[in-house]
Amino acid sequence: MELLGHQLVGSGEEKVLFLHNWMSDSTSYDPLLPYLDLERFTCLFVDLRGYGRSKELRGTYSVEEASSDAIKLANALAWDQFHIVGHSMSGMIAQRIAVDHVARIKSIVAVTPAPPCGTPAPQEVMDFLEEAASMNDHYASEGVQRLTGYRYCPYFAQKMVSYWRKCSTAEARVGYLHLFANTDFSHLVQGLTTSMLVIFGEHDFTGTEELMRKTFLKWYPNARLECCEGAGHFPPQETPVYLASAIEKFICLK
Repeated sequence: MELLGHQLVGSGEEKVLFLHNWMSDSTSYDPLLPYLDLERFTCLFVDLRGYGRSKELRGTYSVEEASSDAIKLANALAWDQFHIVGHSMSGMIAQRIAVDHVARIKSIVAVTPAPPCGTPAPQEVMDFLEEAASMNDHYASEGVQRLTGYRYCPYFAQKMVSYWRKCSTAEARVGYLHLFANTDFSHLVQGLTTSMLVIFGEHDFTGTEELMRKTFLKWYPNARLECCEGAGHFPPQETPVYLASAIEKFICLK
């Protein structure tokens, strides 16, 4: 059976599956590791198809495929129930897993997440993003700068883009772009009672508080909203201490 590449860290009773964002693989969570209680948690850091340890795995790059892949891995590890942390596009994937396997998901921490209705954009914006995903480093760097409120030096964006190219395939990058832009399963989530913490970045260009209130808080009765002050779209890199603490506090309430 084909399984996603992954890394297990920790030995705690609470099991947490981490899914990464579009512009990095699972190592994007490395800044959190010094601040996670690994005696309380067992953390499973997963690489989606076309990224990181799964870079050689091709697929359709759909939300249904990603949900199925995650559950196959959980089954292989004999994880019956677990929490999910999903960042950006994987915030959408986490929601799909809850739709498909509601009894197994104890809670979700959705970090600057894409909503279940997707984030459709005009054709010129999609053309820009496809160029950024496939080969245009200037466009990709501009995207990082925009998502973080133009608050960092250009080298931050360059470093992120350089690693994005190394850790993933162009096919996967473009495929997942269409996943979070064009997928809509919002009709399936309305009323879903899974407990959820939705974190938006104070300086995030896309995942604004207004968007989160119009989608997550409208459709999920057990969702709560929290602002990550000092961060844009990438809290794992920008504010790792805050994010690790927010995850721990929320999960330990469950």
